[in-house]
Amino acid sequence: MLRCASTRSSARFASAMLALGMWAVATPAALASPSTTSPEQGYDLGDIEAPRALGMGGALAATGVSTVGLYLNPANMALAQVYHLEGIAAFSPEARRQSYGVGAVDSILNSGHLAGGLAGSFSSMDPDGIDRRWTDIRGGLAYPFGDRLSIGATIRSLRVQQATGVGPFGASYASDGTSGSPLFNQILFDVGATLSITEALRLGIVGKNLTNPGTSFAPTTLNAGLGYTVHQFTLEADGLADFTTWQSTKYRVAVGAELFVAEHFAIRLGYRYDQGLQTNALSGGLGYVDQRWSIEGSVRRDVTGDNPSTMMSLALRYFVDTMGQSSAGQGPVGY
Repeated sequence: MLRCASTRSSARFASAMLALGMWAVATPAALASPSTTSPEQGYDLGDIEAPRALGMGGALAATGVSTVGLYLNPANMALAQVYHLEGIAAFSPEARRQSYGVGAVDSILNSGHLAGGLAGSFSSMDPDGIDRRWTDIRGGLAYPFGDRLSIGATIRSLRVQQATGVGPFGASYASDGTSGSPLFNQILFDVGATLSITEALRLGIVGKNLTNPGTSFAPTTLNAGLGYTVHQFTLEADGLADFTTWQSTKYRVAVGAELFVAEHFAIRLGYRYDQGLQTNALSGGLGYVDQRWSIEGSVRRDVTGDNPSTMMSLALRYFVDTMGQSSAGQGPVGY
């Protein structure tokens, strides 16, 4: 019986790998048309969104655990007992953007309850225009102070390169840098905290790029979220303030929900309003979570805006723990 279950799981995993391979083959063809978005819209704060975050409109500052926490709120890495490995691929055909990343988060191996994670990603957009490419390498730590409060921090290296001669002043450093050096190359810090008001209700807050580099490549932002999460269901609303990208502070509001059906199938819906981009976007996603791995995909589409765009994301995740058993046994909320 156990052997049959293992065989079925292996077959599903092989199917997931096949789907990921088809995605990789199809992506270049989908990116073979000119960019129709602004640089700010295509760059989208420079983030690479995992399918769970994308499907829920980005609203996971309070409830996004595991590898999602490493990107959205490092404090959340300490809120679930997991040891996860993840690979992500995302692309936007309108922005001609593609992103690829890997990450790992462990909150099990350290006996002192210290959680940590590492991740790296490479992204590019508009290769026939501004030809922007950036690499993000980050590491984070989180620690729970009792059962109610968790605090986390992330340190990351961001390197951005861009083609010369494409800015308003031609080949000018003030406009677009030089051909022999990156346009931006700095060490950045994020700090977050999450408060468990009740067992199911959480409040999360995170400040990003707190060194205040003063550039839209690494905008200083403040994000807060209030989320409700139980074994089968999660609902969250977030609000983000962007102090850097635009001439004045602009706001982003997101709402997302997640429902698990039959323990294995995730259904996600989300909404996002971006004041700076003047866009309203709807998103949705599906996922399958097995005992040892999961495959997830999501899509976000602008429904209003001058240049509506689409973002798609696919991830494959592997679950590990020190006892050789899946941490997914904690239930979907811990995956």
